[in-house]
Amino acid sequence: MRLIKVIFMSSLAFCLLAVGVPSGFCADVAKIGTVNFQRIFENSAAGKAVKAEINAQGQRMEQDLKAKGEEIKALEKRLSDDAGVMSKEAREEQRWEYERKIDEVKALKKKYDRQIQELQMQKVNSVRQEVLQLIQEYGKKEGYLLIVEDINVVYAPKSLDLTDEIIKRYNAKK
Repeated sequence: MRLIKVIFMSSLAFCLLAVGVPSGFCADVAKIGTVNFQRIFENSAAGKAVKAEINAQGQRMEQDLKAKGEEIKALEKRLSDDAGVMSKEAREEQRWEYERKIDEVKALKKKYDRQIQELQMQKVNSVRQEVLQLIQEYGKKEGYLLIVEDINVVYAPKSLDLTDEIIKRYNAKK
């Protein structure tokens, strides 16, 4: 009787282990996704608007620099045309004015370049923060374990790419 009880308990324990242990090691499949921020920036409505704003600002600055360049060319032409009839002092003054204008344009170009870079960083970071927040909300809602930027991913199947879905949601949000 005691032997039957031991066999029964052993069999029951074995059955529980056979059924319980494998299911304990099997978890739900981890949902992982990737996104491409460059593509989001290039294809989203907000990204295109930022790009257009930066380009418009850059074109205005470029036109201003071209106008200043034309002034310098006119000053150079006047300097070379009138060099024979000008006094030495007048020629030196014109040369000094010419070189000062060149220095002003160089400084203005540096200033414009810095302004464009700052504007670009500010706008791109703003879009990036909005997209990151949207990705986090989407990941929580859809039960993703991990969503990574694909820039550092060596290999991922196309089915993990969430970029188009994020663009669609971002455009709808905007």
